[in-house]
Amino acid sequence: MCDTSHMSKFDIDAFRTRLQSLMDEHKIKRKPLAKAAGLGETSIRDIFDSSRNDVRIGTLVRLADYFQMSVDELIEEPEMRLAGRVGAGGQVLFEAEDSHSGPTVPKPPGASAAVMALEVVGTSMLPKYEDGDIVYVRRDVDGIPRSAIGEYCAVRTAEGGTYLKILAKGSEPGRFTLRSLNAPDMENEEVVWAAPVLWVRQRPARAI
Repeated sequence: MCDTSHMSKFDIDAFRTRLQSLMDEHKIKRKPLAKAAGLGETSIRDIFDSSRNDVRIGTLVRLADYFQMSVDELIEEPEMRLAGRVGAGGQVLFEAEDSHSGPTVPKPPGASAAVMALEVVGTSMLPKYEDGDIVYVRRDVDGIPRSAIGEYCAVRTAEGGTYLKILAKGSEPGRFTLRSLNAPDMENEEVVWAAPVLWVRQRPARAI
């Protein structure tokens, strides 16, 4: 007997997509996931069986425990507003989104209110970050935390641009060099704030 019949908004196809995304993110296959979650060997395969249209609550609870999230988060991926776009190229400037009506993106598990989601624009950070990826950073205060040096960061310059770069100390006091992977560095920039990348969500695969 199915335990999810009372969930009027439960969408099995959406859940399958959500579960596959989590499996890809955690790099785990169906049988290993079933074993790790304490489920029967065919439990995950059964979820993806198109002839079935339900999932038992007990299965959802065990999967939620494995992925360290609530059942609600497991069933429906929480979202947050896209804060803007960040340039992975020397000529692309920050574009802020309307915080109330702009597009939404998936919210990482456990993300605090200080976390911002930024869409990558440009190719200077290939192959690490692609155009269209979403990076998540946390801005607690203005300034440059010591932990940001040498890290991939969203960086706001005094000229108003926000870039995705590797933050390095500049050759001049109080200045920083913004390093790219396949484009010229931006040397001795005045930086307003820098926030290391905490998570990244790759852009959806494009049809060939």
